[in-house]
Amino acid sequence: MDVAIIGASSGIGRAVANVFAENKHNVICSSRDENELDSLVSDLRIRYNINAYAVPVDLTNNLSIKKFIKRSYELFKTIDCCIVTAAVVDSVDKPYYDEEELINTTNANYTGIALTLNEISRRMAGDSSGVIMCLSSVAGDRGRQSNFIYGASKSALITYLQGLRMKMFKHNVHVITILPGYIDTIMAYGRVQNCLAVSPQYAARKIYKLVKSNRNIVYIPPVWWLVMKIIKFIPESIFKRLSL
Repeated sequence: MDVAIIGASSGIGRAVANVFAENKHNVICSSRDENELDSLVSDLRIRYNINAYAVPVDLTNNLSIKKFIKRSYELFKTIDCCIVTAAVVDSVDKPYYDEEELINTTNANYTGIALTLNEISRRMAGDSSGVIMCLSSVAGDRGRQSNFIYGASKSALITYLQGLRMKMFKHNVHVITILPGYIDTIMAYGRVQNCLAVSPQYAARKIYKLVKSNRNIVYIPPVWWLVMKIIKFIPESIFKRLSL
């Protein structure tokens, strides 16, 4: 199986690349960090004896996305599975009304991903085959004052993936929305207590098992399904008063 991983240079993406390579799947590893990508693919080739390629992409740049698509389909005639783990978190040092921060967060977490998956899903539909797995976040289930700019971008992504799943169903392309809770990564450093977080390796193993599943929306770890059910059930008149 030929797999494209967007957001592969660190965190969950890096762990996902290792799990797929360990199971002898060829991989395209993509992110903005070209140095980390080169290091990663070299390690994957040597460690697992598979074809691994570094194809950089900046999801906030439309031209970069087009170059990524073009190069990926030069390397792989078809992409059997596309996994998106890329994300940015809005800075805690900037106010919510910071214009640049809003645009960057939205482009990286929603617009750029949608542009990329639009083209990949179109090609998969032409092949009548493929799996798309995209990480959003439990933060997209309900807006909270602590991260509602980030949460809004993830909420938009959840809605997009739901529509894409419906559109691709008749083309035999399966779209899976993955909603992680706290993952112990650099992106989450200082924001959560370690006791609340699972490791990137745990998440990567769960993601790998989803390839041949019929699941549509998956929480990682599963307990977050219940947590978010409870949070979404809280009336708005009460919810707005909470320090969340």
